[in-house]
Amino acid sequence: MKIAVLSDIHDNIWNLDKALEKVKENQCEAIIFCGDFCAPFVVPHLTVTGLPVSACFGNNDEDQWSIVKNAKSDKFQVWALGQEFAEIELDKTKIAFCHYPKLGRLLAQTGDYQAVFHGHTHEAYQEKIESTLLANPGAVCGIVSGHPGPAGFGVFDTSTLIFNNITITL
Repeated sequence: MKIAVLSDIHDNIWNLDKALEKVKENQCEAIIFCGDFCAPFVVPHLTVTGLPVSACFGNNDEDQWSIVKNAKSDKFQVWALGQEFAEIELDKTKIAFCHYPKLGRLLAQTGDYQAVFHGHTHEAYQEKIESTLLANPGAVCGIVSGHPGPAGFGVFDTSTLIFNNITITL
């Protein structure tokens, strides 16, 4: 199963729409979102795909009530920032995700998951901690350290446990 992992949209629906085209091209069957939609109008862009979306909030998601209300999909599941992280199982693969990198690292160090994803820094990377993949898919918004940077997301394949970064062409 291929899972699209997105983070840090920051209201950039133009890049999000481009990312979702690539999600479709890569034949993803689910989406994990690691926080920072920002405004509630972003959510329908994710749910229009018809794919199940598992999401957590980030530090810039202030109107959480409206974000959930705008989903208008029974395939949209979100965990509150106060809960800190979410854990799901897709295709018999245990996955945790959150917004913050330090928490992501701590979750990966438990060894309880095959993969842990986080956002927040807007910088894509991946590494192995023992047998757990720890990865940040980068930022859909295309801003890194306050400056224009690469826009992208990742695709995680549960059959191979391989994570590939995908660049969004602007």
